[in-house]
Amino acid sequence: MKLICFLFGLLIAVSSSRADDITAMISQYRRAHGLSEVKTDAKLTAVALRQAQAMARAGVLDHNVAGSFSSRIAGANTDSAAENIAAGTKTWADTLRMWQASPGHNANLLRAGVDSLGVAVAHNDNTRYKDYWAMVIGHREVKRRAVLTANYDSGTRPKERSTERASFSTAVTRAITSLRNLLP
Repeated sequence: MKLICFLFGLLIAVSSSRADDITAMISQYRRAHGLSEVKTDAKLTAVALRQAQAMARAGVLDHNVAGSFSSRIAGANTDSAAENIAAGTKTWADTLRMWQASPGHNANLLRAGVDSLGVAVAHNDNTRYKDYWAMVIGHREVKRRAVLTANYDSGTRPKERSTERASFSTAVTRAITSLRNLLP
């Protein structure tokens, strides 16, 4: 049992380091074109893995084999995202070169404003292509709300700081504070 746990942990570590290597390759390519780096994202990786595994199971190269992209990306908290898929190449480096040579795939690699990436490969020796690749690149959605702090005695304007979700009470507080600041 200990051996199985060790091997499973090793597999996860190797997969994680491989994903980081691929992310580094894509980040280097983006930097060479004056764009920001991307970081590996667990949710986007899960979306990519689902797509790669579905293509490998079905033995087809198809963006919709695991469902529409919009339905698959819905829970990933992105405000924009794109997907590249490939089949039949043997390595990530070969796959990346193929995407770089394809105008549509290259546009996704060089998409402005993205900061997150998920990559996956799945294998099925009983299919034509054997190896199925998926990459999901996107921009993490930033949800903000204003939390107001004010010194009512001095009459200073409220200060805002960024946090995670908007609330009705914050909006009411903001409106009341704005009205108070208008009074003499």
